[in-house]
Amino acid sequence: MEAGQSLTESTRYQEALDYLFQRINYERTTDIPYRSRSFKLDRMQTLMDALGNPERKLKVVHVTGTKGKGSTSAFLANILWKAGYQVGKFTSPHLERLEERFWLNGESCSDSEIVELVDRLIPVVRQMDEVAGDDDRLTFFELTTAMGFLLFAEQNVDFAVFEVGLGGRLDSTNVCHPLLCLITSISRDHMALLGDTLAQIAGEKAGIIKPEIPVVSGVTAVEAQQVIAEVAQQNLAPLWQLGRDFHSLPSERSSSRTSEGHRFQQTFAFEWEENTARQYTIGIKGTHQATNAGLAIASIELLRGMDYSISEEAVQAGLAETTLPARIECISERPMIIVDAAHNDASAEALVKVLEEHFPERRRHLVFASSGDKDHAAVLGHLLGAFEQAWLTKYSFSPRCTDPVYLLKLAEQIETARPIQLHAIEESKVAFHEAIAACGPEDVLVVTGSFFIAAEFKRFWTEMIADKDRSISSAAR
Repeated sequence: MEAGQSLTESTRYQEALDYLFQRINYERTTDIPYRSRSFKLDRMQTLMDALGNPERKLKVVHVTGTKGKGSTSAFLANILWKAGYQVGKFTSPHLERLEERFWLNGESCSDSEIVELVDRLIPVVRQMDEVAGDDDRLTFFELTTAMGFLLFAEQNVDFAVFEVGLGGRLDSTNVCHPLLCLITSISRDHMALLGDTLAQIAGEKAGIIKPEIPVVSGVTAVEAQQVIAEVAQQNLAPLWQLGRDFHSLPSERSSSRTSEGHRFQQTFAFEWEENTARQYTIGIKGTHQATNAGLAIASIELLRGMDYSISEEAVQAGLAETTLPARIECISERPMIIVDAAHNDASAEALVKVLEEHFPERRRHLVFASSGDKDHAAVLGHLLGAFEQAWLTKYSFSPRCTDPVYLLKLAEQIETARPIQLHAIEESKVAFHEAIAACGPEDVLVVTGSFFIAAEFKRFWTEMIADKDRSISSAAR
């Protein structure tokens, strides 16, 4: 129970969570084909119609991409908030609490707001369930998406930033009528669902493009770029392309440790069309984050062109003060512990690049767990050569996780530049304990592979620190 929360309030909150999580949840269950009957927009649109179409009352910035969409959404929402606007941001998945999905003016929504939103949904969902078949009932993600639309409409926000959950074309967020569309990147992920080629995946992502609505694209792969450009042209949607219409490049030797312990700063240069480059600073590691921040700035430029007032001071402050849980997040200094949600080959490559840049001489250890629909060989191929030891495990609360023994057999077939000790551990807590015990004070421990393992480790670490503090306090008495 949260501090200041009555038993009745706590019970109602838990009942609301139970109601949501008993719906089919494709974040935590075995994947099915994305193009099957379970993924379609007519069901979501029926729900929106029954709720009074809150999505039509919002100025939405719709964000999709294989990676970077969460970071870009966070940068953009924070800039708009610093500019004095009321801003909502819907994102997924959450790390620890459902409320994290509903960001409103710098904070997650409250427990009571979750209860009120679920209460609004129940009678409508009950009516839809009565006429739906077993395989056609509203899903967890559809309900939480609807909650985001409802919450932000009722709060009368000036902007609502909505991050796509999966793909784009058939994603439940795609019932919105956006002010602006943003595609961050395209690489191979969810291939069983979205397609085997970059062109096929790009076609699904491009499904968020609407007639005559501006599009910002950070897509770099030529094959995918061509698809985005074709869909934009078909929709008469103006397209601003990274590397052509704007540029975002990290400055040389831009990274430095701040006085805040685990945080780093990096500067980058952003150039809009043919204007002089401007310098910006973000407090997050990874050159890929400079690209994500640049996409947010490009979106701001387009919004300025729509006569929205957004000062340079707001852009600077919004970027500098953005924090991103589980995106190369440092949660301990000695040893250095980094929690990251790298789950495909592109994000794994970006993570290794950061490790080589910031911790080239340190011993490094890995805890890895992943979902069953990922390209494990590609991800581990990038990761393993950067570590001396790796604990391959699984998270505890989802059947989507991959068997550690399978990961071990796969890892043993991957050639690395230096030898690596591999361990397959069934229980994640055992893997966490062993990995921490193996670390010296100057070592680096990285926990990665999915948001699920990142969340599980953060809970474990918080509990371990709390237990240690209680032991010290008890000994002092």
